[in-house]
Order: sequence, then structure tokens, then C-alpha cells
Amino acid sequence: MRRSIYFAVVLFGAIALYLGSMYLLSQPGRPSSIASQQKVEGQALAQQDELSNGLQVPIDTHSKNGGINESRKANAVIVVLCRNDELLPMRRTLREFEDRFNRKYQYPYVFLNDVPFSDKFVRSISSMTDAKVEFGLVPSEMWSVPSFVNETLMQSQLQDYADRNIMYGGSLSYRHMCRFNSGFFYRHPLLQKYDYYWRVEPGVQFYCNLDYDPFEYMQREGKLYGFTITLQEIPETIPTLWEHTLRFAHQNNINTTLLGFFGSPEAGYNMCHFWSNFEIASLNLWRDERYQKYFDYLDQTGNFFYERWGDAIVHSLAAGLYLNKTQVHFFNDIGYKHDNFAHCVDDGIYGSCLCPEDVSNFDTMWGSCLPNWLQYPDSGRRWDFLANGDQVLDESRTIHRPDLVQPVR
Repeated sequence: MRRSIYFAVVLFGAIALYLGSMYLLSQPGRPSSIASQQKVEGQALAQQDELSNGLQVPIDTHSKNGGINESRKANAVIVVLCRNDELLPMRRTLREFEDRFNRKYQYPYVFLNDVPFSDKFVRSISSMTDAKVEFGLVPSEMWSVPSFVNETLMQSQLQDYADRNIMYGGSLSYRHMCRFNSGFFYRHPLLQKYDYYWRVEPGVQFYCNLDYDPFEYMQREGKLYGFTITLQEIPETIPTLWEHTLRFAHQNNINTTLLGFFGSPEAGYNMCHFWSNFEIASLNLWRDERYQKYFDYLDQTGNFFYERWGDAIVHSLAAGLYLNKTQVHFFNDIGYKHDNFAHCVDDGIYGSCLCPEDVSNFDTMWGSCLPNWLQYPDSGRRWDFLANGDQVLDESRTIHRPDLVQPVR
């Protein structure tokens, strides 16, 4: 009898302890939740202080790997250049990006701004992902008019572009952004520890679930640059960029097989470029001294400010100079939209890709360069530049361009 009473008491006590613990865990103010919330809030408040090297204090959220094999992940980062007043479109983009891809793969984010991010921005963005997030300040030397630029001429040119109603023609901040993305973003201290990046912008949309890792694919297949949309540039924004690129090629005896996608000796530049608001690429491509030499040459012309050179054009022509087609990848399986241009994917009624009904696929429209890209041979076309002005072409013919090796007046 005593033994039966003893076991009944023990059983009752165990049940009571279990039910009590479940009740405590169900309460919204449980200590573990409060501690976690206070940690995030404290990190966000710390962001208000700036470090002497031009960075904001990094804000890290806790990370879960979601079952992904960490040893196979690339050393990669999601890069976002964004302003405080772009918070709402950034949140919408981040929600899609997380749901389509990064919730599973947990790659870190680096957000950059030419002014400090507000506490509201930091808290809001940090709450949307379990991945590591860092917020950085762009140093002033990466976002200012260099001393060799004639500011009187620059202001005159800005006014002229504005008078002609050329998109962003009168905007100085747009030029800072293009120059930063052309020659400085990969040198930002927060990006030094990474090898690959995926550029994401506020307001862009993603239309497909990604069930593989694009970074791992790029790394495994030896790809250095990836895009979804290729289109033609506004000619008025880059009146001298093609000529300067050819001059640079002659000065450096460059032999290329990919530059022919962008133009020819007879027809000149066809205005095609990879749209850089979507880029998955190797940071070491831009860190290479050959690219740095190309950027420095272009920068010294002052035409990031006198004209309206975009980073998309600069990156594209650099790829034309230094890469072959097999090192560039068209991400046909990533549905994507920026402004009025979209790459739509048709993966069938059982697939996961769907462009909205009011969104048209730009791939086959006028101004798209994708048909040209698909037809361009994988082996490329020979185009060798010699210091004497000779250009040796595929058909074993040589043309002479002495004007491209004479000093610019």
C-alpha cells in the first residue's frame, strides 16, 4: 500500500512540474526572450557611434545555418548601398530576398551609406533576418569630387545634362554613386574579408525560389561575373568612354576575346552592358591590379563628373577587356525586376517562378542585348591591341588606328 501511494505522489509531482514549466515557457516576457531583445536593442543603439576608420559599429544578428553544409558555402556577402529614406522599398526587397534565397543560406549582409544609418533603419532591417548584418559608412574620400576635377566645368556640364533632360543628368550624388561602385566599394573595410558579393538594391524584386547556392556555383565553375539583364545605355551619358577604353587597351597591349560583344572597330560601341544593379561577382576581379589600373585611367579623365559614366558600363567594358565568355554567367533561373525592366523565367506550371501579369519580359524587347549574348561564341572573337595603334582581328586582318595612340587634346 505504501509503495502505491509513493509512486502516485512521484507521478503527480512529475506531471505538475512539466505543466508548470510549459506555462512559464509560453509567457511573452520569459527571460530568454527579454535577454535576446535587449541584446539586439543594445547593439542597435551602439550603432550611433562611428569608428575612426569611417565605419559604423557593426550590428550582428544571431545566425542559424538552416541545415546548410557550412564547409561548402563560399566566402561571400550580400552588398547593399542604400539611404535612410529608402527603408520601405528596402524592407520589401529584403523580405523577397530572404524568402526566395537567404533564409535558407544565411549569407551575411553589408549595408553601406554615405551618411550614418538611422537607429530606425538599423532596428528595422536587423529584425528581418537571422543572418549577420553590418552597417557601414562610406568614407568621404570615396564619395567626393577629387581635386583634379575642374568644379566650374563640372557644374556647367551638370546644368547642360539637366537642360537636355538626360536621366540623372544634373545629379551630383548619382555621379558619386557611380564612381563609388566603379572604383571603391570593393575597397571598403567591411568587404575586405570576402571573396564574392551579390549586389542588391532597394526596390528590386525577385520572382523565383532559389534551391541552390549561386556563390558556390560561381566558385565551383570558375565564374567571375554574373548578370540577369543586359541592355543598351543612353548614348549621351558616355560620349567618350568607348574611345578612352580603346586608348587604354592600346597603351597596355591588351588581347581580348570578349570585347567584341560590346562593339567592333567599324561600328564602334553598341551600347550593350550588364546591368549592375544585379551582380553576383568575384571581389577579386575588381581588386586585380589590371582593373584598378583601368579605373584609375578612366577616373583621371574627370568624366565620371563631366559626363555621366555609370558603373555598369565600366564593369562591363572591364569584363570585355579581361575576361572570356566562359567566365561570365547569365543567371537565367533568377527572375528579377528593377524599375521597368524584368527578366522573367518560365519554368512551367509546376515550377516556382512567376512574373506578375502586368510585368513583361524584357529579354526579347527592343534594347535588350540578351539575344546578342546568346549568339556570341563561347570562344569569343580575337581583338588584340598593339602599342603602335594596330588592332589584330579574328580574320587575321589588321587595322591601324594611329589616332588612338596619340595624346588626347
